[in-house]
Amino acid sequence: MKRIALVLPGGGARGAYEVGALSVLLPELERRGEEVTLLCGTSVGAINAALLASLAHLPVAAQVELAIERWRGLTRGDVISPLVSPRLPVNLARLAGDALSLPGIRRGSVLDPRPLRRYLARHMDWQALHRNVDDGLLDAVCVVATQLTTGRPVGFVETREPARLPDGGELPYVPVRLEDEHVRASAAIPLVFPAVRVHSPAAAEGWYSDGATRLNSPIKPAVELGADSVIVIGFEPLAAPPVAAGNPPPHLVDVLANMLDGLLVDQVADDMQRLVAINSFFVEDHRVGTVPAARAYRAARGRRPYRRIAYAMVTPRRRRELGQLAMKTFTHRYGGLKAARHPDLLLLGRLLRGRSDAGGDLLSFLFFDRAYVDALIAAGRRDARRWLRRHPAFWCSDGAHDFDLAPVDSAREQEAASLDEYRSLRRGG
Repeated sequence: MKRIALVLPGGGARGAYEVGALSVLLPELERRGEEVTLLCGTSVGAINAALLASLAHLPVAAQVELAIERWRGLTRGDVISPLVSPRLPVNLARLAGDALSLPGIRRGSVLDPRPLRRYLARHMDWQALHRNVDDGLLDAVCVVATQLTTGRPVGFVETREPARLPDGGELPYVPVRLEDEHVRASAAIPLVFPAVRVHSPAAAEGWYSDGATRLNSPIKPAVELGADSVIVIGFEPLAAPPVAAGNPPPHLVDVLANMLDGLLVDQVADDMQRLVAINSFFVEDHRVGTVPAARAYRAARGRRPYRRIAYAMVTPRRRRELGQLAMKTFTHRYGGLKAARHPDLLLLGRLLRGRSDAGGDLLSFLFFDRAYVDALIAAGRRDARRWLRRHPAFWCSDGAHDFDLAPVDSAREQEAASLDEYRSLRRGG
């Protein structure tokens, strides 16, 4: 039976876009007689993956309805504490003290993590998740967090067959019974939320932060856990942005937004480019496997041959579209005097207005607002329908179709591509 994996990256409030896209894709997948049995998520993607895993015993229509209902019922107070409060000076002082390693002063974040912890305790049915794995409805659920002592990503995996977890090399897989500490660790955005101490299992005990800082699009664990096909939701189109000339000096907001793009968004594009490059350059056909050089190199490293992985990927059509949508929604709901009753939002909007539209990108991560959630869900649905119109068979594996990668015809070109892959793997350890 074909294993289909759902790959959900991190993006804060943009997680509503993931649910919107899935409300179109999952019913269509069911109509085709197929279903998702692997879920891999990072940061807010880890929260969505755990939520969907807890609903896997329900009909698909009920799954997506409940997931959308949870997002539409989410408030800012469910995720983040008020930024403007009598404790703001104390919080900033503690953050500075933490940065300076002053004795007895530890904060590590701007925001209080307790609202999210309480929300997960109220709304996440961990027992249902465990049953769905134990009953074989799901092959595995994986959430990725960054281990602070090593700086490496770690995949916390719940599966019925923990003894068969792959050797991930630079991405170790840890068998667990997933609980809120693993998901909160995956979603602990540095500086925004403090690191989370994971207690179980004892072998992996320690402090963890947002998995998106090291592996925002968990395509690699999905494939290594046995996926034959992957559904990936991204928050930016895969085409590179045009080079702009003559721009004025950037604000700090612009710099931070571009750092987030490189840290989070560009990882998704890079990982998808790698997947389709493997499909195009290293896989000869389903009978033979990979080209000889790549096959021999992976065998020497104890790795399985590359496989052709079909994919479905939903992204917005235009770059920074979700950020622009955040700023448009914010201005409509809280522009001018409307923000006077919401000092948090007034301060946030003031801080995030750079000279470009980059402020909207930052806002889109923290803008947990019903109107914005609704707009994101609608955008996800629209872009999922666009994928299905372009791919009536749902799946694609041809790099030339979506990524402008020409197929490789000659054995010499295949060997040259394999040599490049060998060098890339050597650089990556």
